[in-house]
Amino acid sequence: MFHSRKRYQKIILAMDDAMTTSRDMNVAGLASAITLATALRIQYSAHVANYGESTKEHKALHAAGQLAATSVVPYNLATLLTLVNDLTAKYTLHNTDAIDLSPTYHQAKGTTHALAAETAVTTLAGAITRLNDIKAKFNAHDADSTAHTTGSKYQIAVTDAALGAAIFVPMANVKAGDMVSWAILNDGSGNVTGVSAVASNGGVTFTFSADPQDDAIISYCVAAE
Repeated sequence: MFHSRKRYQKIILAMDDAMTTSRDMNVAGLASAITLATALRIQYSAHVANYGESTKEHKALHAAGQLAATSVVPYNLATLLTLVNDLTAKYTLHNTDAIDLSPTYHQAKGTTHALAAETAVTTLAGAITRLNDIKAKFNAHDADSTAHTTGSKYQIAVTDAALGAAIFVPMANVKAGDMVSWAILNDGSGNVTGVSAVASNGGVTFTFSADPQDDAIISYCVAAE
């Protein structure tokens, strides 16, 4: 009698022998930044649009201070950066009017709440820093009852954006349930250790003991049976 034995062959779906981590891949960082940017988009837009009769916050519509007509709710890094840079430019114009001796749009000269920087941001880490600054400065500007009729109508209550300990690496052929083998070749500035690696449709989430920053180096192999 002959016995058959099944042979299992693993198919390699993705691999890299030395990938340097990037904060642009940070899972919690992107999610929290999108949440804050969306709240700012809504509240800042409503703040600028509150103008007209004596009970309104502004005496005229500050059209140049409005967000671009193409402004969309951010859903990835590219759309997030576009919105953050638009918010930076438009809020800066709005604050400038608020501190003019004879403001065109505000009720009277208020207190300046200028941003720490106004240059374009190009990374997730930069967007997080800028968003947290815009939130703080906008809340202070919105609360100014000299520049506005009442003040504090459009406060941002959403928690500050922050980087986390996991990154998501896109991999086109990977699906949930695939096997992941990985190792840290260089623990980087954060001296991180590995916690887990979980495959999902479209990539793998690597979780570390802390933010791996932009300089940890890992190797990985993703396979399916």
